[in-house]
Amino acid sequence: MVLRFVQRLGSVLACAVVAACGASQPATPSSTGPEELNYTRQTPTIAAGDLAARGTVVSSSAQTTFDLSALPAGSTAHTMVYRSISGITGSPTVVSGAVFTPPGEPPPGGWPVIGYAHGTVGVTPDCGPTADSRLLGDTTAVAIQVNLGYAVAYTDYAGLGESAASSEDAATSHAYLEPKSAAFNLIDGVRAARTVVPQLSSRWVALGSSQGGETSWAAAEYFEAYGQGTDLLGAAALVPTADMSGLVQRAETSTLTNDQMFLYPNVIEGLASVDKTIDPKDYLHGVLSDEKSTLLACRPPASQGKEALAGKFTGSDAKPSSQAAADRLRERLTSYALPQQPTKIPLLAIYGGSDQTVPPEWTEVAMGRACARGDTILRVRMEGQGHKLDPGALLGQWIADRFAGVPAVGNC
Repeated sequence: MVLRFVQRLGSVLACAVVAACGASQPATPSSTGPEELNYTRQTPTIAAGDLAARGTVVSSSAQTTFDLSALPAGSTAHTMVYRSISGITGSPTVVSGAVFTPPGEPPPGGWPVIGYAHGTVGVTPDCGPTADSRLLGDTTAVAIQVNLGYAVAYTDYAGLGESAASSEDAATSHAYLEPKSAAFNLIDGVRAARTVVPQLSSRWVALGSSQGGETSWAAAEYFEAYGQGTDLLGAAALVPTADMSGLVQRAETSTLTNDQMFLYPNVIEGLASVDKTIDPKDYLHGVLSDEKSTLLACRPPASQGKEALAGKFTGSDAKPSSQAAADRLRERLTSYALPQQPTKIPLLAIYGGSDQTVPPEWTEVAMGRACARGDTILRVRMEGQGHKLDPGALLGQWIADRFAGVPAVGNC
């Protein structure tokens, strides 16, 4: 049963229930073309030396430009660059991130940690949030957790920010929506944060929204194989981009929402960066092609004028140029879709009943597959809310319960 919540001004006012559990997992596509990405749902083969180096800190600094005004007085912040692994190739990458710590003395066992995975910001190197004083809008989310007494380990993801210039992988682009790499980056970010700030506990909860919701969920799925040395207690996924394969049918029928039109170039360019059979010219036309650099940029002056493009898109701007192109796009997005693996880590999935970026039915199908795999997942639908969702007190209580050892419950 999916919990349904009607919420106003951050307070949960009412709930009802709705059945939703039984869809089958889509088949994993196979690679056929010589240049096509050979992507599987399994953990890639990783060289012993690279495996041992996961989470190793390359550099760190307490001299930051972050706006900490919303954090408790005396809170500390460090930037960091650390080693991780590509979920596609198994080769080493270098990722930038940050760690935020509450003031005062840590509790026995160290500061409990929130591994924070940011939402969609873009796919180009200028989109690393830790290079921005307000984390491209995430300082409020970080402040909430630090005010609750948690340290926050924050990852930029490989290919964004400083990591894009220092990656050891041949492909330095950001593999947008690819779940394994992002999950590895998040887990290794927690490892690195514990080196930068030794007062951090090994106990942590993954948290993220949108792309970060997918990352948090994927971290739970790959934790058993990849997360040795830390103790992941739960994963909270807000409005997760768990299965975006539905974008293809909407692009084919010219029914993408305005929000999805803004997202679409990031999807195409992110896929094309790692799968050379995805040619952006097959998918981006009209305004999406002419204004691509503006739509992909995260910082001025390149990003100026992005909001003015709202309402200027036409349905044909996103229509695949052929059935073969549509099929390639659908195949790749399906291969990225969650769930990828069953997990013993408890999950919380909160999503909006009015989401114009990730329609609620897409999330419900993905959660149904997780239920069919036997996952413990608490599914909460917030009626009247969209992609910028306010989870209210529910999220904080669920996280506190994980650290307190309260048994997790699901509602499959």
